[in-house]
Amino acid sequence: MKAGIAGYPVDHSLSPQIHNAAYRDLGVDIEYGRYPTKLEDLDSLIKNLDSSWAGLSLTMPLKQGVIEKLDFVDGLARTVGAVNTVCVQPTGGQIVGFNTDVYGIAQSVREAGDLSTPSAMILGARATASSALAACVELGAKEHLTIAARNHGGPGSAVAAASRMDLSPSLVKLTDNLVGALPGTGLLISTLPAGVADDLADRIDEAAPDLSGLTVLDVIYHPWPSRLVEATRARGARIVPGWAMLLHQAVSQVRLFTNRTPNFDVMAEALHKALAE
Repeated sequence: MKAGIAGYPVDHSLSPQIHNAAYRDLGVDIEYGRYPTKLEDLDSLIKNLDSSWAGLSLTMPLKQGVIEKLDFVDGLARTVGAVNTVCVQPTGGQIVGFNTDVYGIAQSVREAGDLSTPSAMILGARATASSALAACVELGAKEHLTIAARNHGGPGSAVAAASRMDLSPSLVKLTDNLVGALPGTGLLISTLPAGVADDLADRIDEAAPDLSGLTVLDVIYHPWPSRLVEATRARGARIVPGWAMLLHQAVSQVRLFTNRTPNFDVMAEALHKALAE
């Protein structure tokens, strides 16, 4: 059977190494590859999913546009407004969408330990930011939420997802004085593309605040460490690597594709080997 990561670009993705290690260990006949797919090619991709497919992992720019093209969407994915996992049902052939990013974010932060305060700031306002909001709810950081973005608007925004989750986050611009708010924040999650948070990192370096109470997750794992990670770590922040989120969400995807529980250590070993290369 086939499975893979779809989106654009996907050349840098480490998902094939993680998934294929899991399938080999489980003795499952699934070959997981990369399928570069732009938004305009999404219809063709979904229509070609048949019984030869176990499913797909989705990355940008497909996570939101895919929702209305599926036969069924899991409740969490519908509420968040983002699907990162598509499964082909073995009986009936229905194409079903799920969200494993929420679990990946929440579990990777849990591994790092308790938050110093139940408050969070999310950088970005699109699909992964919406998943980050749901993860903050799971982590108990839902009373004091801030979304910092260049643009908060649009039907697929994290603001719309917040409304569906009955959340009322503060909305600020990335150019606002975010540095001053960080010392009192328990969790900072950046969902921004590589390089977009560099200006904030420069401002953190210049202001040199005490960030010893802050936990930082930057979902970017290439290049690593990001400038944001370097700047916050230098000021005492606890760092959650983006690859930890990638690993945990992949564990959930393997469960969905195989209906079996994979060996976490096998997947982690494959990931760390790929990172080292």
